[in-house]
Amino acid sequence: MKKMLQVLIVVILLALVGTIIFKMVSGKSARLENRPIKVTKSVTEKVVEDSGEKIQPSISSKEETEKPEPKWVKSDTPIKFPILMYHHIADVVGGNTLFVPADEFKMEMTALKNAGYYTLSPEEAYRVLTTNEKPADKIVWITFDDGYKNAHDTAMPILTELGMKGSFFIITGMVGNEDKMADDGLLALKSNPLMSIGSHTVNHPDLEYSSNEVVNTELIESKKYLDNLLHQNTSVICYPAGRYNAQTGALAEAAGYKLGLTTHPGLASSADGLFALNRVRVAYGQNEASFMALIGNQ
Repeated sequence: MKKMLQVLIVVILLALVGTIIFKMVSGKSARLENRPIKVTKSVTEKVVEDSGEKIQPSISSKEETEKPEPKWVKSDTPIKFPILMYHHIADVVGGNTLFVPADEFKMEMTALKNAGYYTLSPEEAYRVLTTNEKPADKIVWITFDDGYKNAHDTAMPILTELGMKGSFFIITGMVGNEDKMADDGLLALKSNPLMSIGSHTVNHPDLEYSSNEVVNTELIESKKYLDNLLHQNTSVICYPAGRYNAQTGALAEAAGYKLGLTTHPGLASSADGLFALNRVRVAYGQNEASFMALIGNQ
């Protein structure tokens, strides 16, 4: 009887020990199941592959892949570059050299792209001129004067298709006139990240012979109009007909502009001053060879 009691006690003790061990193991397993699992890239790819789905990159990462940030490089010599000047992008009317047909314009832009030219924004042009560094070996700034509807309707889609930047200079007192862009056209330009808008004064006067009072009004009021409409800090003034005098640049700077564009032929350079930048006028009748020669094809 005593022996049987001893055996029973041993069995009970073994059962208790087994229960304790089972609970300990079960608890540990539960804790392991609730621990976050770090999935490696290879695991993710395998899961996606098994599910038959593909991960699409986000828009921002796709843009970064297609258009990496340019690497700005300091130049040992003063940088010169073409600022192209256009007006109408439409079929030529009466031999007027301010017109460039759409097919010619597209040919010229395609030639620039194929030759490796990087198109500048106004901010990038200012950086080039003030730091003597550039984002690519070949650079160009593409500009359009007067704010014509056909520049918006024809030039913007071509530039956008090619991924190229353009700058449009607006006569604010003529906004909405028969052949000029209205506010909605300007807002559409502004909404395109490749496009920028600058001032071409209020009434397109000859600034060379205008009084300082008139010049101030033209510069300040046009900038105010564009700043208010587009919620921007308009930084470039394009002089009407490219005309200006010794005081114009200082008045423009005091009005809040950073750069001034003329119609003087030649490449732009800081040596000419930030408010007296040369441009290259592009007329109709170019072929690819003559166009590339026109800009110097650096």
